[in-house]
Amino acid sequence: MKLAIALTLVPLTLFCSPASTEVCLNFLHVIENLFMGTLPSSEAALEPFSPEEDMKNAGAQLKMLVDTLPQKAQDSMTKLTDKIIQSPHCA
Repeated sequence: MKLAIALTLVPLTLFCSPASTEVCLNFLHVIENLFMGTLPSSEAALEPFSPEEDMKNAGAQLKMLVDTLPQKAQDSMTKLTDKIIQSPHCA
């Protein structure tokens, strides 16, 4: 569980910069699909970023790990992501 959370938050810190609200919103869409969507919807959310095949495979593996988390943990991560996206750090 800690691995899935860490793998989710590290990219968020990289993509969520003060100069890039649009990237933050697109990244939020990816995270929402990761935690609340299906594997196909999660894969589709990544497509605008043109991931390489190994990146697609890693995303699918991460989705499968996330799906093993309790629903409460998934919901909490989604809420945290929303909170981060709406913070002044992503404005």
